[in-house]
Amino acid sequence: MLYDYFKTALRVLFRNKLYSTINLIGLVIGLSACICIYLIAGFELGFEHFQPDMNRIYRAVTDVRDNDRESHFPLVSYSEASYIKSHFTGIDKVAYFFDYYFKVSVPGKDGNINVFPTPDPTKEISDIIITEPTYFDIFNYEWLVGKPSSALTDPFKVVLTENKAREYFGSVPLSEVIGREIVYNDSLRLSVSGIVKDYPKNTDFVFKEFISLSTISHSFLNKPPYLTGVTDTSKWGWSDWGQAFMKLSPGINAEEIANQTPALIKLEASQHGKFSKSNVHQIIHLQPLADIHFNPDYGSDYYSKQSDRRTLFGLIGIAALILLIAVINFINLATAQSIGRAKEIGIRKILGSGRTALILRYLGETFILVWLAIIVSLLICRLLLNAFPNIIPNGVAVDIISPSLLLFLMSMAILTTLLSGLYPAKLLSSYSPVQSLKGATAQISNSKNPLRKMLIVFQFSVSIIFIVGTIAIGNQVHYLLTKNLGFQKDSIINFFNSGKHRKEDDYVLADRIRRLAGVDKVSISNDPPETAFPGLGTIQCKELGTHIEAQNINADNNFVSLYGLKMVTGRNFNTPQGNDSSTEYLINETCSRQLGFKRPEDAIGHLIQEGYLAKTGSFIAYRSGQVAGVLADFHSQPLSIPIGAVCMAATNSLRGGLISVKLSTSGRQSGDFSGVIKNIGREWKMIYPEENFNYSFYDRTIAGFYSKEQTTGDIMNISMLVAILISCIGLFGLITYTAAQRTKEIGIRKVLGASVAGVVLMLAKEFIFLIILAMLLAFPVAYYLIHQWLRNFAYRVNISWELFALSGIAAILIAMLTISYQAVKAALANPVKSLKAE
Repeated sequence: MLYDYFKTALRVLFRNKLYSTINLIGLVIGLSACICIYLIAGFELGFEHFQPDMNRIYRAVTDVRDNDRESHFPLVSYSEASYIKSHFTGIDKVAYFFDYYFKVSVPGKDGNINVFPTPDPTKEISDIIITEPTYFDIFNYEWLVGKPSSALTDPFKVVLTENKAREYFGSVPLSEVIGREIVYNDSLRLSVSGIVKDYPKNTDFVFKEFISLSTISHSFLNKPPYLTGVTDTSKWGWSDWGQAFMKLSPGINAEEIANQTPALIKLEASQHGKFSKSNVHQIIHLQPLADIHFNPDYGSDYYSKQSDRRTLFGLIGIAALILLIAVINFINLATAQSIGRAKEIGIRKILGSGRTALILRYLGETFILVWLAIIVSLLICRLLLNAFPNIIPNGVAVDIISPSLLLFLMSMAILTTLLSGLYPAKLLSSYSPVQSLKGATAQISNSKNPLRKMLIVFQFSVSIIFIVGTIAIGNQVHYLLTKNLGFQKDSIINFFNSGKHRKEDDYVLADRIRRLAGVDKVSISNDPPETAFPGLGTIQCKELGTHIEAQNINADNNFVSLYGLKMVTGRNFNTPQGNDSSTEYLINETCSRQLGFKRPEDAIGHLIQEGYLAKTGSFIAYRSGQVAGVLADFHSQPLSIPIGAVCMAATNSLRGGLISVKLSTSGRQSGDFSGVIKNIGREWKMIYPEENFNYSFYDRTIAGFYSKEQTTGDIMNISMLVAILISCIGLFGLITYTAAQRTKEIGIRKVLGASVAGVVLMLAKEFIFLIILAMLLAFPVAYYLIHQWLRNFAYRVNISWELFALSGIAAILIAMLTISYQAVKAALANPVKSLKAE
């Protein structure tokens, strides 16, 4: 019987090649989108799930509340981690670690030394951490060589992952790597004590080198400016913060551990004076391991690129809508062409087939078509995963032998078969055999079908929502990237120094760069005008008795001119290089207003102070100076945040700061910058020979602030194209079938004098009416969704009527282009041929 079902299904599919192809294309597109999104969502949601005890693993994180501002840190100090380890109950293991940026040298047996440069801290995450032996008790690694219990107990030991060992030592047997020497920063010599297997790609723990923590107290790392105090538990300062992970004892929950943290905070405050400001409060709590990949509060800069749960769930919703549109196509075409199989159904019923058997037969045909679509979709998905590297995470792949993927495909096949085939199967099996053989079902099939119309309206409503959303998101992204920020960002490169050298070296480097051909201006500061992670502090104007929170920027005299900041009143800095004894300030208009000055001019010459509020409520100042000038407001943070107060202090003795270079564009093309930048890199190497020259164009850095929005726009573009394509395929099939069913009617109308335009309008007007109805239903939904999304931005585009008019016109034009070919073809057909059979 199954063979008979299969043979009949193939015969039906090949007999109706056009409609089978249309259904197959629609299902392939819908299923391809679903499979790709399933792979992406499964990959992202599966982060760290390979850890056997992930539900017992937590990270200690710190929240600091200062007035109305709250800061989040995925860090604690070493002393805090030590206190947790020795005093907290309910914890099996605690491991403390921090990443470090080393230059690595590997001596070869042939005497040659292979040098591996230091990663750029502004662009890359270091895969080297300094940690305790308990790290391997908390996180599960497969050990290839060595023992976890002893590999990191002694100083000057390092454990490598397999890939890192191959990178350093080539293809030698891993057992021969044990004991080999690796040199860090030219003087720290460590020996390999173990090799572990690399983690899969869906993990945020990208570390590949693990240095024993006891190495610090026996090496230069325990001296300034490196990690002073990291192993001294008597020091409770802010420096040397790292990450502390813990594995809770079985049966212990996070709340029981969190209840013990107030004692730690109280001890720090009473014995070591930490957070002496009355308005500052510290809270340490536990973050589950599964939350790390999705929680933006604790910064993706400490780990690999984080994911947004809302985006993932949005993708899943988009996949469901796209598949639903494809299913609707199938239902519409199946019910429309049901008359073609009416006599077949009548004969089968007369020969004894029951309704259940007929339903199963039709579902079997649908199941075969769905599986054919799945096979094609798997081949397409392999191409799609490589075609969109900006959207699809590295590591997502089609593994056809994966049990989870096979289960998903089987579930999708069954669900799609039921959704697509159940209603048409019930409709076909409901025909009376007598009516079917008399041809009465033709009247039923050609009668008004409200369900089919409702499905078309739903289909195009979804497509129109995607059109509106795509245009709106594109407008907002364009606005974010092109808005006047109040400063110049083009032709500027930025690079940070490490802060490990003399502060005078930066100014020597700046002077050397300033003399290069092709360089316009050079400035040293701690931050550029706009940054995603601003430094905030409290300032006060003692004379007016006001204090506010302001973003602090320390900069030299060249900062204002290099970035093209506009001076409203007053003058620029005039502080001699290397002299911080007499500080001057530049404030923006918002800062002037919030301090209590009615006009910007009123702030000039007034004394302002930087500091904090003590427990008594008095303001403790650690630096003060006069306001030299007031700058026009500029966007010092991304456009999701309103313009705030900015206080810029004059300083020419920064250490570990940002060097900004404005490249000259006079008579130069953008391609000429490479030679200038190469010369700048050469000067960098003259001053800092042991450090890599890593730079970034400032306009690209600012564009990177909106990478999530650009990704959202890309997703919407793809979703819109897919939704429109599927809807148009279905519409093409319906107009083709309608024209075929009304061939004789069209012939009679033409014989009676109907024009080609009149016949085309007759065939198209019903579909155009449905699309207009879809527009009326889609526009309110689209407006609400776009309005909710735009609320994330303090500065945004307006939702204008032109947006909906453009989207509506686009939807109608797309529909007209889809149906016009078949409608015109039917209208131009020779009426003699269509009527000769009568």
